[in-house]
Amino acid sequence: MRTEERRGRILALLERQGSVRVETLAKAFGVSEVTIRKDLTALEAQGLLQRVYGGAVYLPRSLFNPSFEEKRHQNVEAKEAIALAALAQIVENDAIILDAGTTTLALAKALKGRFRRLFVITNSIPIALELSGEPFEILLTGGTVRHHSGALIGPTAVAALEAFQADKAFLGATGVSLEKGYTTPNPIEAQTKQAMLRSAKARFVLADGSKLDRATLARFAKLNEVDLLITDASAPESFLSSLAERGLQAMVADLPLKAPRHSGRREREEKV
Repeated sequence: MRTEERRGRILALLERQGSVRVETLAKAFGVSEVTIRKDLTALEAQGLLQRVYGGAVYLPRSLFNPSFEEKRHQNVEAKEAIALAALAQIVENDAIILDAGTTTLALAKALKGRFRRLFVITNSIPIALELSGEPFEILLTGGTVRHHSGALIGPTAVAALEAFQADKAFLGATGVSLEKGYTTPNPIEAQTKQAMLRSAKARFVLADGSKLDRATLARFAKLNEVDLLITDASAPESFLSSLAERGLQAMVADLPLKAPRHSGRREREEKV
């Protein structure tokens, strides 16, 4: 088992149990206690847990992994602006993938009442509930529930996603870095996001300016593996300029009801 996968499973255990012990983890993963201590130290450095004597406890309000409810109330206007910009990429009869997250939830809300026929694939329980009254075909992947967000992740979710070929995928990111690319705090969640990218013809990441120029634990995509980054006006100009210098594209959404503007060397050709 790779280090990132093991650490992701440690986080999943913490989310379910609230605490873990070094001895128990070492036996469960078939590694030494020294290795587990290194894992816990690395995860603590990311702000994802707190070391205690003999083990660790989960930090649901950590800087790197705040709760879903906390995130829903952060940067609300920016998320609405990004959602409207992303909405412009969708046309009637599209098959789309919506990642779990608060910005993609804002996009789901923006879809309501605007289309008659869409096929929506999502690993988000909140998004599936949000769209349940719409005349869309909705497929909710199975998987292991991340309790703080209602996201479904892991091998079952990956298998469900790989059975489909969507027109477009819209993903969130906790960090976007020039060096590390697109990242998330949970390695198992990263694997699920990678399956989404593989299953779509056009790939979009929705991330407000607070997510840019930072990296978290697990990379799910290199910068050039995403067709368009959609962000908001708080995005650092230096970061956008660096993207443009690399021939990568970003769309900067203004406040809701205003037209988005593009940043990059070339205009994006919509993939349908």
